[in-house]
Amino acid sequence: MKVSRFTLCFLAALFVTYVLPASAQLSPAEPDPLARIRDAAKSNVQTCSATGQTLCEQVAPKIIANAQADSPLAENLRRLAQEIHDGRIVSPAEAVTWAVAAFRDAGVEAHDEENTVPLPGQKATFQVLHSVVAEIHGREKPDEWVLLGARLDPQSADTVNNAANTAQVIEAARDIQLTGVHPRRSIRFVLFIGPDNNSIGSWAYVRTHRKELDHARAAVFFLGGAHRMTGYMLSGRRDIEAGLRESLKPAESFGTVLSMSDTPISADNFDFLLEGVPTALADQEAMNFPRGVPIFSDALDNVDVQEVKRNTAIAAVTAFDIAERAEPLGPRQSHAEIESLLKTTGLDEQMKTAGLWPLWESGARGRMP
Repeated sequence: MKVSRFTLCFLAALFVTYVLPASAQLSPAEPDPLARIRDAAKSNVQTCSATGQTLCEQVAPKIIANAQADSPLAENLRRLAQEIHDGRIVSPAEAVTWAVAAFRDAGVEAHDEENTVPLPGQKATFQVLHSVVAEIHGREKPDEWVLLGARLDPQSADTVNNAANTAQVIEAARDIQLTGVHPRRSIRFVLFIGPDNNSIGSWAYVRTHRKELDHARAAVFFLGGAHRMTGYMLSGRRDIEAGLRESLKPAESFGTVLSMSDTPISADNFDFLLEGVPTALADQEAMNFPRGVPIFSDALDNVDVQEVKRNTAIAAVTAFDIAERAEPLGPRQSHAEIESLLKTTGLDEQMKTAGLWPLWESGARGRMP
């Protein structure tokens, strides 16, 4: 007698239900508390609850909780600072190897990029610089991106703050990745490997990615290391102030503010600003030590890990919200608008003093007319 497939499936189900002991049957899977949020993201639903909360408002508390829970952050900070101080990480190649491994340990794949800048006074001669890049791809507009970055300089005299900046970028990637929710746009986590010399590491990165800067929606940077983050400096971009205030709402209990303060030309947001990309630079307090300039052990021992976690939470929420918002944070400025901004903020005078103004005028550095 031929038995149909339906009959076999029915008999198998009866066998599992009535013959196998209860201990041998699979128990129902535990409900995933973020499943509803992920489903909303996949279906591109802006409101994902009966209360009308946005996706950002639901994901942000999870990002903050991840940042404030047990994590590799403190160990990454201490280990990187110690290895640089002890001379075990000296070269850019060693810094790249460390950073790629740290990102992967955080659950985010990373890779090394080689970027170049022209050497001053040497025609057609370039210096190769490296960036370590990790990315969380956007679910809807993956070609559009928000950058969260910092500098990793293995030769830096400020070893502890250098390590803190790096550790915070890696931790922010981990905290967002752990939610399992991809924002509307991509988020790039970038460590510029190189010296504190007119931000040439970020300049090299910008030169390499010039053709895609129309898709760059914002660039957010750490600068003050382990110091308490009080808000962001916007370098005169008042047009992005309202949008950033919205982005900071989920973290408003941390007391962050926005500032129109001008950023130094040595900061890594500088070349993004010269290309017209909206930028935000972490505004952070200075740490006070009884003897003035601290020795390495004092600086490392006095790091307040909770403050570093707080900084990471603020930056991660900011990056996620900018990547998720329906409209871009602000437009990419034209060459004329950028030059007006440079003159209004006084950055043009800093550039002239540093010998950088001819690079702007020639189009070698910054957005071309």
